[in-house]
Amino acid sequence: MPLCLSVAKSKASSVLEVVKRAGLLSEEYKIMHLNNTVLIPIKKPDTDLLRSVIEDFSVVECNPPRRSVHVSVRVPSLDHLGDVVIVRRNVLDYTSVEELVQRIRTVYPRVRAIWVKEETANHYRKPLLRLLWGEEIREIVVKEYGILFKVKLGDVYYNSRLAEEHRRVANVVKCGEVVLDAFCGIGGFALHIAVLKPSMVIANDLNPDAYELLVENIQLNRRKFKGSIIPLNLNTRDLLSVLRERSMDRIIADLPHQSLDYVEVYTSLLKPGGVLHLYIISGQDENVERKVLEKLEGWHLRGCVSVLEYAPKVLIYRCDLVKPHTV
Repeated sequence: MPLCLSVAKSKASSVLEVVKRAGLLSEEYKIMHLNNTVLIPIKKPDTDLLRSVIEDFSVVECNPPRRSVHVSVRVPSLDHLGDVVIVRRNVLDYTSVEELVQRIRTVYPRVRAIWVKEETANHYRKPLLRLLWGEEIREIVVKEYGILFKVKLGDVYYNSRLAEEHRRVANVVKCGEVVLDAFCGIGGFALHIAVLKPSMVIANDLNPDAYELLVENIQLNRRKFKGSIIPLNLNTRDLLSVLRERSMDRIIADLPHQSLDYVEVYTSLLKPGGVLHLYIISGQDENVERKVLEKLEGWHLRGCVSVLEYAPKVLIYRCDLVKPHTV
């Protein structure tokens, strides 16, 4: 049977705050009010901790109603980043603002801000956000596999659902490789690679806000590095005048809507036999391999795998290609 803290109604608010901070509050059950007494469901009766900060309470067996957790927001349309939740605009097409906020706060009771992502705007890939509920939190720090990322919401592109992809690509990088992350954002791929492998990553992004955060994120995680990162703030095509021809062992091209517009960059900078990780958006019914090979004729395509759902029946794929010696 569940356990509850039985406290006087006059003290319930302060006790509840202590229980929350101590991580003892059970989110499975609802709080009950009985006359002048409040029953607060707890996970475990850590009486020593409770008595050190609370007076006049008792731990009792109780039968509180369970919380009902039903959310109409599908996982691909919701990002939970610490105190912040970001939902896609299309979610509001089939639920009201009030209902959406209520359901999100039921699942994430500690959330302090709910934002709606209207779209990703301009060539800097800046997401257009609108505050739906809560505090106007713009700056957050998130963690991927122990790596810290400072993010400024609305100024840079960041997608928490790419954490596994960042790690997956970093794991295939070989020691000593020189890697170009051509559209690096705040450093998702670059930092994972530098933490895991003694290699050099040239991380470039056109967005000055992303570049600024990339530099900060390098400093935040430098002690963990096995490799190194050189940050750049250039138009990707300008890399052709900065980097030596055929100097890269591997190129990451994470710009799904426009990655095929930079074929001349990949062709010029990648060594023969080097690997290109190309991210591209495509409908489920389209032949993504054909689309890629039409632009990268003669390259060896190892395969394409879906990494993210962008919209219903529209996916983002990673296509892995090897540059031939004849190109």
